[in-house]
Amino acid sequence: MSVAKSPSWARQKEGGSFTRLPVTTMLNGAELNVPLHVITGRKKGPTFGIITNTHGDEFLATMAIREFVNGLDTAKLSGRIVLVSVANPMATAGFGRLTPEQHGRTDLHEVYPGNARGNTTQMIAAVITENVLHHVDALIDFHSGGSGGRLQARVDHNSKAPAELKARNIALARAFGAPFVHENEFAGSAAHYLNSIGVVAVNPEVGGCYLGPATSQYYTAMMVKGLTGMLKHMGMLKGNAKPPRQIDFNTKARRELRPRFSGYLNSHYEEPQDLGKLIKAGTRLGEVIDLYSYEVIEEITAPFDGYLFFSRYSGMVGAGTQAFALAEKAGSRWLA
Repeated sequence: MSVAKSPSWARQKEGGSFTRLPVTTMLNGAELNVPLHVITGRKKGPTFGIITNTHGDEFLATMAIREFVNGLDTAKLSGRIVLVSVANPMATAGFGRLTPEQHGRTDLHEVYPGNARGNTTQMIAAVITENVLHHVDALIDFHSGGSGGRLQARVDHNSKAPAELKARNIALARAFGAPFVHENEFAGSAAHYLNSIGVVAVNPEVGGCYLGPATSQYYTAMMVKGLTGMLKHMGMLKGNAKPPRQIDFNTKARRELRPRFSGYLNSHYEEPQDLGKLIKAGTRLGEVIDLYSYEVIEEITAPFDGYLFFSRYSGMVGAGTQAFALAEKAGSRWLA
């Protein structure tokens, strides 16, 4: 799909290229720009967009995408991949979720399609919209957990999408092969904007940062396999994407469990394979220990029978921080 003048990368022949899209200047005198990779296959086909590092501390997906791209044979690729490797360079440089700037609306995940005359975050979104979003046939906005030691593996699709587009979103989400497919609300995101103009777009949420070598490798392999499955689904690589049995749930079935007190979270679920387990109501997921008195000051238990789709490693947590998340069994369905 194209609703704007074709960018220069649309004329690229087989192979790869890397460029930087100018956004604005910063107070330190440097230019702020957005990196753009383009990988063009030998045969004609769809244009598949990938955005990552929308949040600056979510970097595991970036390394998985790098591994995936380095292993691609363009002779076997139909179409083109357009990849923004660091969507928010300022947030990434500050190792934080949001853009460090003076004015509000600093979460890039909430400001699309952006505004070329807005704040810096909106300017970044406007550049990505003009140069990428308006020229793709499908897109994923790739997220992972930040610095909090998160275990997660799902693909979110837009709850507000019309029925026909929602079915296409779910099909792309399923092709990734994660244990969960989650109907979510993310107004202002790149995926939501693309859905509003009829383009398929979903958000993978996989792994986290500083999970240790074994778990990081586990999630990296999952992401590489997932990207391959999506390209097969799009007809860009040969083969069929056969998703496993997956759990689909909506926002009403989702329950986030957040401690009321700060302290050390002793988590009982610290393995990637724990995700997808059916947790019975009343099961203790973990407890919070006071760092000063050494006392257990809170127990976190499952409020209902539900599937574990988010968990944290043991470690320090602040009050109100997401520690675990369940998909209520009664509101979930298995997809064969």
